[in-house]
Amino acid sequence: MKIGIYVFSATGNTARVCKLFQERLLQGGAEVAWHNIEDSYSEDVAPDKYDTLILAYPVHGFNAPTIVTEFAKKLPKLKGKGYYIVKSSGEPAKANRASSAQLNGILKSKGYDMLDEFHYVMPYNMIFRHDQYMVNKMWSRALEAADIDAARILEGKRGEIKQHIRHRFISKVFRIEHGGMRIIGRHYKVDTDKCVKCMKCVKACPMGNIKYENGKFVFGKKCLGCARCSFNCPVDAFNISLLNGWKVNGAYDFSLKEQPDGKLCKWCNKSYKRYFSQKGSNSIENQ
Repeated sequence: MKIGIYVFSATGNTARVCKLFQERLLQGGAEVAWHNIEDSYSEDVAPDKYDTLILAYPVHGFNAPTIVTEFAKKLPKLKGKGYYIVKSSGEPAKANRASSAQLNGILKSKGYDMLDEFHYVMPYNMIFRHDQYMVNKMWSRALEAADIDAARILEGKRGEIKQHIRHRFISKVFRIEHGGMRIIGRHYKVDTDKCVKCMKCVKACPMGNIKYENGKFVFGKKCLGCARCSFNCPVDAFNISLLNGWKVNGAYDFSLKEQPDGKLCKWCNKSYKRYFSQKGSNSIENQ
């Protein structure tokens, strides 16, 4: 079985989950090829060479990021080609169930067949920083669920995608965030007293939206709001305009070496309880 994994990961959470999938799929005897969605599309990554596809992304405002939907538009028509979705978000809110609606619509128009969707809760890179207790809970759950979800893919199982009209409505309304980020992103600033000129932000921006010209950082009109620049800045030099109060800076520890006592985050508390209590498949059909 040949599987193509197409991944966009903002600050690493989605890629981390997909690496679990890749390991499990390889262990199950599949051939797995990894493609980064932010790289230019070419025939070298054409999906017709694979038996099954996986498209992976972080949820942005209850939607797939624009870079992912634009990638889908470039894919060739392939009638009946089955695919799975792997997505990550900072909370298991039910509204996230419809985040793939636009993406699925694009792919359906090209003949692709949606088989199932797997939603993984991972630490926020925006809004607020999850504590180590929550990080451990999320990553432990991911390690457990990946075994079952990868097995479903290897068996070619199909899941029932439960979406309500209200979920689709929320997703459609919040799609305005994508256009809004093109405006907000232009007003990002860098504290030059803190900045060490490592240029990690310039090199890592998936849209090439950050440039360093004449001793100044210049931000263009293509910001996705992925937070890769501000999250990974080694000296926390970014001011992300209207969203600065939600800024999260610095990588999380997924080593599970520390097991601190704690409580579930108050934000979406009931949803977290439901998510962490799930046994078996991490498929959306069981959420």
